[in-house]
Amino acid sequence: MEYYTLSRYAYWKYYFLVFYYRLAEYPAPVRAWLVFGSLCLLLLALIVLGNALRVFAHYRFEYLVHHTRERYYERMKMVVTQARTLEPQEISAILELPKNFKMKERQNRSFIPSLTELKQEMGESLSRPNWVRLMQTLKMPAYFESQILSRSVRKKVQGFKDVSDLDANLKEAVASRYLFTKNRKLQMHARLHAARFGTSYPFKVLEDDPNLIFTDEMVVKYHNVLVYRQKNGLAMPNFIRWCNRSPVNEELRIFAVNEIRLFKRKEDCSELLGMLEACRDEAFSCALIRTLGELEYLPAEAEFCRRYVSASFTERQVLAEALGALGSGNSETLSFMVEDFLQTTDYVTRMVLLRVIYRYGDKGKAAYEKLKAEAVPDLMPYFSHIECDLIDSRRYA
Repeated sequence: MEYYTLSRYAYWKYYFLVFYYRLAEYPAPVRAWLVFGSLCLLLLALIVLGNALRVFAHYRFEYLVHHTRERYYERMKMVVTQARTLEPQEISAILELPKNFKMKERQNRSFIPSLTELKQEMGESLSRPNWVRLMQTLKMPAYFESQILSRSVRKKVQGFKDVSDLDANLKEAVASRYLFTKNRKLQMHARLHAARFGTSYPFKVLEDDPNLIFTDEMVVKYHNVLVYRQKNGLAMPNFIRWCNRSPVNEELRIFAVNEIRLFKRKEDCSELLGMLEACRDEAFSCALIRTLGELEYLPAEAEFCRRYVSASFTERQVLAEALGALGSGNSETLSFMVEDFLQTTDYVTRMVLLRVIYRYGDKGKAAYEKLKAEAVPDLMPYFSHIECDLIDSRRYA
């Protein structure tokens, strides 16, 4: 007696032929609708199954995150609060990790929320050497590197974000390959990482990229990077060099001038004054004026008064604020502002001038009271505005 072995597709083929020949008995319109309905039901079943699997995976990961926090959070806190630098074996013992400990991707991801929370909670009291060794013990650097070298752009971007949040440095060779990638979001995160942690020319990309677009988001992020570098004793860039960059990028130049103001680098004021004297661009000149005023660079007062006569209303408002910030107490400057308050036709400039006069020391208060006593009825709302505590919120600063 002979036996035949059926292939693994034989049963599928059998049921398909049964369905096919049963379907052939019906008219063509009925067959078309049956096929279409079957495909819709199959697609619906796949959608429901896919959503169910995603929900299950989400709750499973949330449980893993909760379990990781319950088990390791206090132990990790104990590690990063130690006064002395611990060895990797001591950290493993405190965490009670198994011997030859290995981490899978899902386990690494489950540690990130707890590590982020721990870093935010501890702040300045966190021991940096123990933090670095804790990350190494948990195999986090290798995980970040694998994420950034993966094929998924989403994973790469998330990897750079996690590295920034956890203050975990990467090898420069890993991040540098994405400095000029076509994906703008990935490119921005790679450049931010290089600027934050780099030691050899970290800001070279900003200086050399001819197509650099310095958006408002980049301004905030790069300022935070510079704050981090100053806080950790890393080399700061030469902002004056950025101002003299060729080809000229006005957005980068304005950013550099604003950073000089925010970091209070008074040693750069003399060069900024020279730039102001030769400047013809309104946005850049306003940044220079605001910086020189807030840094109280008195030699700039004469240039402020000279520019005021031919300046636009926008630049006049910035110049008035800068003259008030200088606070030199110069009677000629005060008379100059009082005269323009009476002559100007722009109501915003008039309001700015009156506020500056009001805060210009004792002489300014006297000039303000004299203006108020001699003011025509049309000008009285300006004085009410200046004296109103609810409107002038800067009195509470």
